[in-house]
Amino acid sequence: MAAGALFPHVPSVAQNRAIPPECPAPGEAALESASPLTNAPGLLLTTTRLEPVYANAVALQILGYPSLSPAGSSEICAIIRRVLRADHFMPRSTPSTFLSGRRQYLCRAMLLDSRVSEAQTSLVALLFERRPRDGVALSELSRRFRLSPRESETVLHLVHGLTTKEVARQMSVSPNTVKQFVRIAMSKLGVTTRSGIVGKVLGS
Repeated sequence: MAAGALFPHVPSVAQNRAIPPECPAPGEAALESASPLTNAPGLLLTTTRLEPVYANAVALQILGYPSLSPAGSSEICAIIRRVLRADHFMPRSTPSTFLSGRRQYLCRAMLLDSRVSEAQTSLVALLFERRPRDGVALSELSRRFRLSPRESETVLHLVHGLTTKEVARQMSVSPNTVKQFVRIAMSKLGVTTRSGIVGKVLGS
């Protein structure tokens, strides 16, 4: 497989001009296919409208599996918009989750500073990482940092990318109660943000 793919038909971001949308509106369906073969992270660079500029080989495999032919720009754009449930970049504190075959992946979207290149328009970096199996890493983390069952459940929902309101519905508690669980978990884990909690679980 090639080391990666450039998408030259996408106008250069240095031209700083609007790119007409080519992809359908985002849907709710996850990616359905058999399991990809790699555990390595995938990297995709897009415009702020989520139109691909560059993808490494792993990202192409994750997003295009099980097809053996490389996915085109429009196809990748449509997939990303489904994953993020948006048609343009929006900052978010927790990663999105999606299925590629039988594996679940986390998608982290980060806005790159335009000062790192000559581009006048910022690019978005999308990092795809395989989500850890729920029980193993989290149970060890809960034991090590003495998280209560409810705190552990809250952390698990955060790793899955749920918002405060979604966690509250899942746990049948108020959003304020969820926020309290989050604050306690952050204190015990020694982090100051929700993304720090997710990073702690993924790095354990």
